[in-house]
Amino acid sequence: MNALLRWKLAGPLIGLSLLLAIPAGYGTVAWWSLQGTGYRVLSVIICLVLAAQLGVAFSIGVRPGKDVPWIRIGLVVLGILLTCGLARLRGEF
Repeated sequence: MNALLRWKLAGPLIGLSLLLAIPAGYGTVAWWSLQGTGYRVLSVIICLVLAAQLGVAFSIGVRPGKDVPWIRIGLVVLGILLTCGLARLRGEF
């Protein structure tokens, strides 16, 4: 797989990761003092998962390989689903 195709795969995943990570980070900082401990812990976990997801999305474009990196694409999708579930759980605090 050439570099252009890798970045074509990574581009939307990076954009989606940033679309989730930037508001999550901003919201964690903005509402830190207004929420309880459970909310804070889940917010930090969400930010860490999104940061790891962003790193995996970048690795799709950076790391050369012969085949489509299905495992890394799956990890990005799993990160999205995990953060959505954690955000739902955080809403109960």
